[in-house]
Amino acid sequence: MKKFICLLVIAFLFASCGTKNEESYFIPKDAVAVMYVNLKTLSEKSKDLDSKNLSINTLIEDKAPEEVKAFVSEFMTSENLNKTFRKEFILGFGSFKRLSGFGGLALPIKDAATFEAFIQPLLEKLHDLEKEENVGKDKDFTVYSTGELAIGWNNKTALIIGANNYAAAELKDLTNLNRAETILATNYFDDFFDVKQDMGLHITSTPLGDAFDGLLNAFAGVKVNLEDNNLSYHGSFEDDHIHTNTNLKLNKDFTSLLGYKKWMTTSYSKSMLNALPNSPLLLAKLSIDPEAYFDHITSLTDNKVLPVQAREELKKNLERANTESEREIGMSTKDIAKIFDGSVMFAITEGKTVKDSVYDYNYYTGEETYTIVDKKVPNMYGVIAIKNKSKFDNLLAKIQEKGAPITMLSPNYYEIEKNSYMVITDDLIFFTNDVEKAKEINTNGKLANNLSDFEHKDKLSHSIYLYTKGNIAEISNDFAQSLSNMYNPYGRYNTYGSDNTMDQFKDKSIAIYDKYFGENHYFIDTDGGESFTYTKGDKNSLIQTVLYGDELAKTMNTLMDEIKNKEQEVIENDDITETDVDAVTEDDEDPEDIGILVIDEDDESVYDIEETVIEETESN
Repeated sequence: MKKFICLLVIAFLFASCGTKNEESYFIPKDAVAVMYVNLKTLSEKSKDLDSKNLSINTLIEDKAPEEVKAFVSEFMTSENLNKTFRKEFILGFGSFKRLSGFGGLALPIKDAATFEAFIQPLLEKLHDLEKEENVGKDKDFTVYSTGELAIGWNNKTALIIGANNYAAAELKDLTNLNRAETILATNYFDDFFDVKQDMGLHITSTPLGDAFDGLLNAFAGVKVNLEDNNLSYHGSFEDDHIHTNTNLKLNKDFTSLLGYKKWMTTSYSKSMLNALPNSPLLLAKLSIDPEAYFDHITSLTDNKVLPVQAREELKKNLERANTESEREIGMSTKDIAKIFDGSVMFAITEGKTVKDSVYDYNYYTGEETYTIVDKKVPNMYGVIAIKNKSKFDNLLAKIQEKGAPITMLSPNYYEIEKNSYMVITDDLIFFTNDVEKAKEINTNGKLANNLSDFEHKDKLSHSIYLYTKGNIAEISNDFAQSLSNMYNPYGRYNTYGSDNTMDQFKDKSIAIYDKYFGENHYFIDTDGGESFTYTKGDKNSLIQTVLYGDELAKTMNTLMDEIKNKEQEVIENDDITETDVDAVTEDDEDPEDIGILVIDEDDESVYDIEETVIEETESN
């Protein structure tokens, strides 16, 4: 088996008596990543799922190897799983030990005998397993292992460990950990395990500090502390949405390098909403402080976390950029930063459907064919808030002097290359490919049907916000293809000989996604991020997600079957053609009527025959 650095699920929890569960005592303190899956909450949320009627069951029955069918039908049943596992937490981890990786899972089981009966069919499929009994802590573990994989269990917990080598030894070491050597002794896991969440992930840099701090200083001159950088993620399937939450905590060194707490802001100019259309399929918003960001970049020249060479090079580059900016534009780089408010918004609406040509080129025959298709071209709108219009006008004039493809249509109204438009008002710059909306902004300063009454306006109070809904996936795909065709001279061609399977699957998968999912909201701030993905239908978000994946798998399988059937038809037609040719060759005694002649290039008499035929043709 190949290296098994796995980290599938891990967890910890408070058991019903209020103490931490058994499995958390097998997760080492030096784990870089820890995950958990809450079997109890997932079981409760999936109780109304009709798992027996899922399409995946039919797919397994029709397509899976016999041993997989047997394992699923006999052992992966709800009855067997409930009999084998406690509904608590599955835990998993990944660790770098002696600069080599190992990791694994800790599973909550009901008793040793039941788990052994459950796992035995799998063990029988693995070759060259070594069995050890009465090993590990209290000598109550049974272990089956190869060099890279070990499976062991006692009466409460099963461990599955993968390593570069000596997996059994790693497993036995885990069973002998005392509390001070486990994740329970760390301070960065204190708030991680949340019994109300369905799953969680925690990544920390602390175990890497001892190994790499000195190396970075010695070889790169970087005096950065790698410890105490932590990222935690939680996800939960709620009634009508999937919720995720991510928290980021960086140490002093990394905070000083990134400086994001100084320049990430949440404010924005309210007039920006007046320039964006209502009911967007996508809305994105970014808020930063340009001056603070410029000051942070400048401050890095004195940040001793960086090596002196990097600081000096950064200082030279900043000075060079400032000199060139003053010479070319008449403004310093900081003066340019002061022009902008730091708020940016971008929106997409459905736009219009146009006809487009998709070409196919046969490189063997030189034949080019094409198909007329419908393509959705989205309307795009961008707004950048400004503080000082007169200074921006001066900046724009300098840019035009340098030959930028910007044509003035009227004061403050410009056309940019490739049918894009820009309008400048007192406090914002408006960009769009929708000429009608550009004219409206130029005339009225705002859109009649604008985003000022956006129902999710409260969510704009984040540094970064992204909102999507509806068929945004389809429009985004068409937009990406349009850009490809625009800038890639070969983008209009399909690959020769390719089928349109993926296009069919793309179209169907977009429709399936729209059937099960609605709006999406994503936020990012200085301390982390959060997301809400809303589902449709009368079932909770977990069941809807399972049904979505099941229908997607069924659709892909159907398309693959159709491809195989078409390929088989082609093969059968080719066989029929070859049979007809063979029959003609055998029955016809006149060489002139033979339709196929196989030529041996080494036989010179062939060329004599060819010359004779040519001479006879000319004489006739």
